[in-house]
Amino acid sequence: MTTRKSRIMLCTVAAALSGGLMAVPQAQAQSTALPAAGPGTGHTSARAASGNYSYLEFKKGSNPQNSRLYFVYVQASNPDHPHSHTLGSWRAGSGNGSKNTCASNAGWLPDGSYSVKAFYPHHNGGPHGVNGIAWYLGDHRCHSGHWRTDLFVHSEMLPSGRAGSSEPYRWDGDSDYKSNGCIKLKPSDIRALRNLQASYPNPHTLYVH
Repeated sequence: MTTRKSRIMLCTVAAALSGGLMAVPQAQAQSTALPAAGPGTGHTSARAASGNYSYLEFKKGSNPQNSRLYFVYVQASNPDHPHSHTLGSWRAGSGNGSKNTCASNAGWLPDGSYSVKAFYPHHNGGPHGVNGIAWYLGDHRCHSGHWRTDLFVHSEMLPSGRAGSSEPYRWDGDSDYKSNGCIKLKPSDIRALRNLQASYPNPHTLYVH
């Protein structure tokens, strides 16, 4: 993926940094998106060449900072009888507490399907941005047609993946589930998500509802 030099928005929230611009990404993206169909009752998605595939699912809770992110693996070599397996489930936050999906840098993610455009094992967004393990989701329209831009799944850590000594590189507790709209996991959980991706087909789609 090419670097985005001027419009990557801050998703890592600390009160003093809210609304800032993140630095140019330094890490090399390791995956590209594939086209995907929207999920039906059985949560179907675009199949990998082998017939099996994985996807991410974000289920909103009553509290934007206490929702859930799931990693789902589908064995679909027989498309008439696919078998879905939820291999990971983690607490996740999105937004700063607002349920207004059109509120830039504040509301949680709009419902719908998102292409996972790139995976960064060592994203470097600097002190105003996303660092460490991250999945880039791009932009998405809310119900009014307003674009929510530069969305990620990420945590709070150094680009190396280690904990830093201060914000936004250190996870301090429940308050760090807040973001400017991105999906956030605590560091141990985002590492677990990365490890699942290493063992199963890359998830190319995120479903939000």
